[in-house]
Amino acid sequence: MDFTKFVSMLESRSLYFPRADKLEDPFEGSLTAEQVGHRKDSLEGYPNEWIEELLPKFRRICTRHTFLNCWHMNDGESAAMWDLYLKADQGICIESTYESLIESIDDEQDIFVSKIQYIDYESRIPPGWGADGHIGDTITPFTHKRTSYEHEQELRAIIHDLPWHSEEGEREITPDEIRSSDLDESAYEPGRSVNVDLSELIEGIHVSPESDKWIRDLLVDVCEKYEIDPDLVAQSKIGENPSF
Repeated sequence: MDFTKFVSMLESRSLYFPRADKLEDPFEGSLTAEQVGHRKDSLEGYPNEWIEELLPKFRRICTRHTFLNCWHMNDGESAAMWDLYLKADQGICIESTYESLIESIDDEQDIFVSKIQYIDYESRIPPGWGADGHIGDTITPFTHKRTSYEHEQELRAIIHDLPWHSEEGEREITPDEIRSSDLDESAYEPGRSVNVDLSELIEGIHVSPESDKWIRDLLVDVCEKYEIDPDLVAQSKIGENPSF
């Protein structure tokens, strides 16, 4: 994240979950081409409106009610991830663990955490989606991505808050509800914040390999202000000079 987002996280003591369709991958929440083909076969005899319009619109509605917080899993820093997601020389990388992420969440929202599985979206139906193209739940498309994103090695926390879910359980959404649903972006919240215990979450703070020393010094001061252990702040080792 950039420096301002880091300070915002400290100030709000929360993690931000942008809406799924706000992320850069337009395939978020979509089905594979193979699955869509099977779906058409399995629904033969249904009205074309249901197959061609309502089901695709239903999937887009799901993206409007799904919020994602994404992490890169690795034993060390990734030069590629710094280059891909850093827009300036003042970037910050937060280090944590799966267990610490889970334990740090201090919020009543239902949150599902999963590793992403990477598959060929042209020729594969993911395991558990059924040979006929049906899926047993609506969250599964958000736990899979195309193999072109495999370099991300992603772990994501997911809020999947569909309007037809309630404390009484899940009900089927009707065709009329799908028809009347507004897909205009302004009709939906752009993201959600989730309260976290930052002292539990943060196990390290890595400063961009391109940043000057004063950025690290500033981060130390900011961490002290927000009662985060300043010893957690370290310059990225990717920028170190080689030995010959």
